[in-house]
Amino acid sequence: MSKDLVTAEEIQQAIINRIMSRQYSAGDRLPSVRDLAEELGSNRNTVSKAYQQLVEIGVIESLPGGRKGFLVKEIAGRHQRAASELPAYFYQQAVKLAWQALAAGMTAKEALKHMSNAVIEVYELGGVNIAFFECNDHDSRDMGQYLSRALGMEVKCGVLDDLYADIDTITRQYDLIVTTFHHLSEVVGQVGRGRDQVVGVDTRITPETMLRIARLPNPRIAVIATLDTTTTMLKHILYSYYPDRQIEAVTITDLAAVATAAQNCDHLVVTHTCAEQVSQHTGRTPDVVVDFQVDEQSIQFLSRRVHEIQTHKTAALHPATQV
Repeated sequence: MSKDLVTAEEIQQAIINRIMSRQYSAGDRLPSVRDLAEELGSNRNTVSKAYQQLVEIGVIESLPGGRKGFLVKEIAGRHQRAASELPAYFYQQAVKLAWQALAAGMTAKEALKHMSNAVIEVYELGGVNIAFFECNDHDSRDMGQYLSRALGMEVKCGVLDDLYADIDTITRQYDLIVTTFHHLSEVVGQVGRGRDQVVGVDTRITPETMLRIARLPNPRIAVIATLDTTTTMLKHILYSYYPDRQIEAVTITDLAAVATAAQNCDHLVVTHTCAEQVSQHTGRTPDVVVDFQVDEQSIQFLSRRVHEIQTHKTAALHPATQV
């Protein structure tokens, strides 16, 4: 690219893109004006102007002690906080485009239409298809919808049997296949070559469920779930909150143990996957049916993966964003 054609705005966009894709992290020293000018085929004055503009909007800062050079500010290196700081930069670019549209004789309606179409086009190019799979409809629907709200994008919900029935099609159709840690190794083993697309998320009992458990008046509690891992996890969680309770954990596959636990314990705490079966087998209605939600750290990790895929897709389809 000719040095005369590389603008300060394009250099700013390239640096921001590298920060958001974590090529540059918080605290990293940026290339010198000379080095970046050579890398991008620009001239030093243009690079220096781009750096100064990024300093003004708070994305980078000068090296301490009066030394020459720049580094990525902490706020720019944090994806969540950067999302609230960088709009100032994009607003400046939008204002410039608006002035250009006015100078070209466009109406405000025409300018908005073009800007809206451009935003839709770019975001569709970087669209990420996500599917969430769990072992039962209830958890798949609830946690899948929670992920959709947290990520601000559509997440397809399904059960593991759906995934296993047509793995090849699903791995081609979706960029990310999400499941809980309980099923992660199972799904990775089934998916095979598409294992890099699989993401595991941790789950926690919802605060509402914990409140219902805390209100149980008597000390002896039976915890019943479909999987051994789930019963063990629930037992440890309840003990960590209520060390004075007597907690017995069994799986629904051992019906004799379920019947004994129902006879010996004051309260039954069960997961949705086996609530109906527990009622039929014991003649008791569970005191608490456990609801789960996805852990916040898992949401943050998944958000980063989504952003990485978006960056990769848009860079591949529109290399100019990388300069």
